[in-house]
Amino acid sequence: MDLKQLRYFVSVAERLSFTEAAMEHFVAQSAISKQISNLEDLIGVQLFIRNRRTVQLTKAGAQLLKDAKGVIAHYEEAISNAKLRGSDLSGSIKIGYLGLEKLFLPRLINQFTKKYRDVNIELIQYTRDTLNASLKLGDIDIGFTLSLSIDKFPEITSRKISNIPFTVVMNSEHPLADHRKISINSIANEPIIVINPEVSPDGFKHISELFIEYGISPNIIQECSQFETVLLMVEAGIGISILPAAMVNPPPTLRFIELEENIEEIDFIIAWNKNNLNPLISLFTKEFESFMDTHEDGLIFKTKKSTP
Repeated sequence: MDLKQLRYFVSVAERLSFTEAAMEHFVAQSAISKQISNLEDLIGVQLFIRNRRTVQLTKAGAQLLKDAKGVIAHYEEAISNAKLRGSDLSGSIKIGYLGLEKLFLPRLINQFTKKYRDVNIELIQYTRDTLNASLKLGDIDIGFTLSLSIDKFPEITSRKISNIPFTVVMNSEHPLADHRKISINSIANEPIIVINPEVSPDGFKHISELFIEYGISPNIIQECSQFETVLLMVEAGIGISILPAAMVNPPPTLRFIELEENIEEIDFIIAWNKNNLNPLISLFTKEFESFMDTHEDGLIFKTKKSTP
């Protein structure tokens, strides 16, 4: 048994397709089939139930999938650690964030720094627009941001972390706070607190167009420069807001309520400038990929539903 066989096996097992596994590894499907057959002969058990239409894992195959992923991860970690010690890798990496990342960023950084102890990490909080501009200019190496208008920056590469739905945010004592879902029309006359358009023009435009689509002129009473300020004013009962549902364990004084309308979600992404030559970027993004593989369920942003 070798790592190539295990990698082929994991690809087939995760995709339940010999064809897709062959495409992933740029080999003929017959080569994948032969390696899987050799692996089954070596172990002495059937790993897949396959016919012309479907591929299914056996119980033995499901167990091997779990163990094989661990073996591959340990192998890659061993190689990475050896390279690190051999190169005396050190330096610093600047990470920009919005303040929505409490669900995963501390754990990700902890995992990275345990492996790369000589690397210094600097965290800088931004608004979305200033973060994207800082990525473009090379002022930061990695950014966690929203996908709004990211396509305006062709030099920025990104990967989707999760969908984030827009929700209505209000004080828990608001008359509508016990609703499971809420319509745009029901908040037509409510005082609205938003992010300042000079700070986040695309975000402001997105919310404004949402109201315009339903023929509503929003009653905007306050424009704030920070996401946290909007939440503070909402929590104080000054108004409501429409924001990405990205708070983890919000205070009991706030309610995040789903919209009845089918509003387009936005993506939360990790991004970096492909022209940035900091070698630590590739190390961090690889560590992020590894983290995603083992924590993906914990990276999904969910609304805080209230009970009626």
